[in-house]
Amino acid sequence: MQEQVDWILSGGLCVYPTTPQPALGCLPLPENLDSLFDAKKRSQDKPVSIGATNLEQVSDYVIIPTNLESFLSCFERGALTVLLPARIDLDHRLGTQGIAVRILDHPIARELIGQTGPLSATSANMSGTDPLKSCCEAAVKLGGRDKGVNWIDATCSGGPPSTLISWPPQIGPNESRALEILREGIVPSREVISAW
Repeated sequence: MQEQVDWILSGGLCVYPTTPQPALGCLPLPENLDSLFDAKKRSQDKPVSIGATNLEQVSDYVIIPTNLESFLSCFERGALTVLLPARIDLDHRLGTQGIAVRILDHPIARELIGQTGPLSATSANMSGTDPLKSCCEAAVKLGGRDKGVNWIDATCSGGPPSTLISWPPQIGPNESRALEILREGIVPSREVISAW
């Protein structure tokens, strides 16, 4: 894995396994995001999420609500992606209304991100095409090493993506705002609402 770590730290893209799909990862810097959006043929107005091993790892990027960790513990790790308020100005391709964060569960992804720091966690496929299960096949479809895309040799289980929710910016005794479900995925909306 050291080859892939070095590749990412030098600005390259890497396909790595998550549960359930391969992700296309890069350090969340503008020049790396240029390469990622070009490889995916993704519209510049469709932000990508950030994958991390824990909330502490993204605390420089986003504001972590005090009760978020407790809420996330109601679900399998990696089952939810949460839109959180940005702490600092980041590239608009990471979001303008907040930054989507996912705590990854796959052990290879966690080992990788433990060495690189947070990475983009968008699906490793051209926009508008179905994701593959093989990281290698996904990387080749995106152009492979000739186009700056390395990979970790792993296969994912497949299945629906994480459920994407937006966390309310303020919660207090006089606040009635609830979280918003932006995309239903592996966790049904009713389970999210019930836990809330």
